[in-house]
Amino acid sequence: MIEHCKRGNQLAQSMLFNKHYHRMYNLSMRILSDHHDVEDVLVVSFTRVFSNIRRFEYRGESSLEKWIKTIVINEAIRFCKANNKIRYDEELPEYYPDAPYNTDLSVIDAEHVYSIIEAMPAGYRMVFNLFAIEGYSHKEISELLGITENTSKSQLRKARMHIIERLEKTSHYGTP
Repeated sequence: MIEHCKRGNQLAQSMLFNKHYHRMYNLSMRILSDHHDVEDVLVVSFTRVFSNIRRFEYRGESSLEKWIKTIVINEAIRFCKANNKIRYDEELPEYYPDAPYNTDLSVIDAEHVYSIIEAMPAGYRMVFNLFAIEGYSHKEISELLGITENTSKSQLRKARMHIIERLEKTSHYGTP
């Protein structure tokens, strides 16, 4: 399929797009949190994929997906920067939960956690997703986003605090 895409075969390109679209959509949605922004980013990302596929070197089964994922992440970050959608909160407030957090994960609804993450400020959400979901290191995140490693660590801590706080509010008051 890759060789056919390199030769400009539209059927192969369509197959490649269909195979990776859903995963790349979800990845972009975790970073951008807006369907219209995600669609814009995916159009540009797959345009870059097909215009640069001649340079792609196959290095095993997951190498293509990793290459596409890198393009999508970089394009999502570029989009956020170009549209001033990222703000990093430099001040780190102290956080003292009202009560010890319930660590029984069986009572936590995954969809609720996802909605909390989706509604987080962009800086928190982006760093959290890159670190906790995509497995990037703070050094890699700092290079991708043009921030210091300490800012990356701070944003991750704030994101975690944000999630815990929202989960506690839900368990105390029954509303997100």
